[in-house]
Amino acid sequence: MLKISLFVLLGLPAAVFAGAVDENVLIPSSITARSPAQPGLTAELRLKVATLGLNGIKGPGDKPVSRALLLLPNDRARPGVINFEIEGGSRPGVYQCEALGRGITSTAAVDGWQWGKIAGTKIYYAPEDVTDGATIPGVYDLRNISPDKYEIALLGKPGTPEEEAGVPADAKSKEGKPRPYFTGAWRDWYPAGVSLMPVDLMWAADSQKGTQGEGVPYFERRPDPAGAASKARQAAQLAHNPKYYFGPNGRTGFAVHTDRWEEPSKQADPQYAGRPELKDFRWRDTDGCVKLRPACLNLLNEFIAGQAALGRRVQLEIRANEQLDDLPEAR
Repeated sequence: MLKISLFVLLGLPAAVFAGAVDENVLIPSSITARSPAQPGLTAELRLKVATLGLNGIKGPGDKPVSRALLLLPNDRARPGVINFEIEGGSRPGVYQCEALGRGITSTAAVDGWQWGKIAGTKIYYAPEDVTDGATIPGVYDLRNISPDKYEIALLGKPGTPEEEAGVPADAKSKEGKPRPYFTGAWRDWYPAGVSLMPVDLMWAADSQKGTQGEGVPYFERRPDPAGAASKARQAAQLAHNPKYYFGPNGRTGFAVHTDRWEEPSKQADPQYAGRPELKDFRWRDTDGCVKLRPACLNLLNEFIAGQAALGRRVQLEIRANEQLDDLPEAR
């Protein structure tokens, strides 16, 4: 039925840094799925802690690292919470938002898949060792997918002018110089009228010791291109990073991103009438990535940019925490 973390079963500790808050303190009283939960979650968190103690910690090679912490339930039909701390600027402080880390999902049973319930409906979702399966616990490096630094191959069909308003230009160079990074990004990761960008999520092979990512198989699994466009994207990806297709369980292409379900135009469009994603965050697809609401992703972008500007390596640690499986559903 539900997968239980090996660390939970064996009582193994997650990596703990001096001064860091106990992760169990970060478990909220409830998580609403029918409206943005970040304001309430953050207010509750700030009553309990003033700092997470995860910015500027000592990382591999004794170099400074700042981490966000994502706690996910074992039952990925449920949401988890992402926690991070912004220093300076106009919005300093600790933040907590709802987050999803589920794999591809079906309402019909699939052999070998796990199951859970969303608002009483039974769903099935792919496990962690399957392509596009559940998000894998462990430590990942974070980098904002900025058009200033990334050559971005946009995926999916172009939409309406309003939908395309937030999508960056598909350009290969800036001021005559090639961008240092490459990625493919879906157009619906860029909601119209919102200042944000998806985040590259890259397995940090040197940072797994003492975390739930320790011991996860790490190897290359290069997919067969599906057509000329796919082949060209793969060539561009390998030209920028020859080891791109090495990852946990051979999986790559992870991101922290959002979607367009909260756009007024989409909510008013008759073709989407009755879709559960419009009213319940838990139904939104993740396909093995991390899904946030737009306002939370905007805050995470600020956290990443601010910590990188301080010369710190920015990471996300993902942990499974069974206490999230027992939270009541907030209305």
